[in-house]
Amino acid sequence: MRICIAGANAGLGLVLSRLAAGKGHSVYAGARGEFSHELARAARELRGLEILELDVTDEGQAEKAARRIADDGGALDAVIVTAGILPQSDKESDLTDIDIADLRRTLDVNAVGSAVMAKYFHGLLKDGGLFVFVTSEAGSMTNSGARYPGYSVSKSAQNKLAFVLAKTVSRFTVYALHPGRMNTEMGRENAQIEPEESAAGILRILSGEKKPGAESGAFIDYRGEPMDI
Repeated sequence: MRICIAGANAGLGLVLSRLAAGKGHSVYAGARGEFSHELARAARELRGLEILELDVTDEGQAEKAARRIADDGGALDAVIVTAGILPQSDKESDLTDIDIADLRRTLDVNAVGSAVMAKYFHGLLKDGGLFVFVTSEAGSMTNSGARYPGYSVSKSAQNKLAFVLAKTVSRFTVYALHPGRMNTEMGRENAQIEPEESAAGILRILSGEKKPGAESGAFIDYRGEPMDI
């Protein structure tokens, strides 16, 4: 497979990039800012992994990265957006005293960034391919409370964006995907699984080994099971 993974500097994106490249897939690992030592090492060790400068909030970078992939020849089998943030202030506040600057930044990365990826990368996908947005159970309208207000709102918007893309472009399948509560920097305090477990499940979905029993635009988890929206 040929896969683009946005948000590969750390966490799930890094683990998924290493796993996919290690299994022989061609991976374009998109990362913003100064690339992490871990990602740079993975690119040195795994011949199928190429790092691209890709800040999902930067349209210029997104367009350039998409053009680089297009120039490399051949359509992508999958695009997966793992880029996301959860500010510390959002873990310490409720909606009544939320930091509005952090809310704007969270929406920009988690929701608007996904729209940027949809705009510039949808044309790279082959017919029958997969466009996956890693969202969260926090974005469910019926299965989330008042914790992480800005993050939750941004993930609800991201879930809706996946649905809208599915209704806009029908030649590939779109999913919003809950990766599980992972032991990463973002969610360590609530962790139930390691990111390696989530990455393995996601790769089975991307490769077609696991076929979710859900229509395009649906909200699923990393095992391919439907989630309550």
